[in-house]
Amino acid sequence: MESMEGLFFPQVSPLRADRSRVVVPPCPPWRAKLQERLAAWSRNPRAHQLLRVLLLCGLPGIGAYAHLVEPVWLQVKQLTLPLQGLPTHLDGLRLVHLSDLHVGSAVPLWFLARVMETVRRLAPDMIVLTGDFVHADPDGPAQLVGLLSQLRAPHGVFAVLGNHDYGVNYPGHAGVKGVETVVMTALERAGIVLLRNTWVPVAGGQRPLALVGIDELWSGRAQIDALETIPPSYPRLVLSHNPDILQVLPQTSFDVLLCGHTHGGQVRIPPFPPPFTATVNRRFWAGLYTHGRGVVFVSRGIGYTWQVRLGARPECVVITLTGR
Repeated sequence: MESMEGLFFPQVSPLRADRSRVVVPPCPPWRAKLQERLAAWSRNPRAHQLLRVLLLCGLPGIGAYAHLVEPVWLQVKQLTLPLQGLPTHLDGLRLVHLSDLHVGSAVPLWFLARVMETVRRLAPDMIVLTGDFVHADPDGPAQLVGLLSQLRAPHGVFAVLGNHDYGVNYPGHAGVKGVETVVMTALERAGIVLLRNTWVPVAGGQRPLALVGIDELWSGRAQIDALETIPPSYPRLVLSHNPDILQVLPQTSFDVLLCGHTHGGQVRIPPFPPPFTATVNRRFWAGLYTHGRGVVFVSRGIGYTWQVRLGARPECVVITLTGR
């Protein structure tokens, strides 16, 4: 296993954190230019039409499945996470985790509406959203509000922002001005609590669940000092869009970390990991992992940049917390 990890998950350059922010090394100039071109292509309808032709004509069977079937074949995944010392009143707490809706991209609205209806029928105690609500510069919040306002839960709906919510395409990118304002306005109108480097107590009692939201990593807005203000006896559930945040999180600082961003690579041939994950540390590409005293779950998300998924179905994740 050691050699396999060395092959598929190369060593990464550590991020640097201080009390004010997490410092992310910028992309090399050649990679930044490549990311700019890819981002521009992803907003060009002709590029998506070309992809459709290549998939349907070049690989008629697999291409049709990867382009037309799997991108809208939602999986509802059930996870039970045992947490040591979980208070009795939190035992059995059910939450739904969604990530990477990418509203405004090639993701069809009917599919996103079906996802919202699926969450409503699951009737969780709490809903958490880990960013990338939009794909590029949105025209306005109306479309996003219409979708997100359907999400309701007794203990609330909470969110953090992703890199696309700032218009950021790679580390060091300045982003697109105003995108986050549109997204934040939509979240507020939909009644969703946005957590930006802060935490809130959930479910009451003398030992509530500390729900922590760490802001987006690539934008340079991530801060981790809020973790120091949580009473040690509180169980901790951390939301952050990019799993690369693990490089600066102390291993004893959380019980559960929920992320998205990777889309599960979008294209994967089992049993191998995906070739592309949009992360530095490619080990955490999708699924459940142990890390220090806690667990990490990386969602494959709902939407996509390009309309192709193979071996990486979109997922809505139901998590039940239990005491050990």
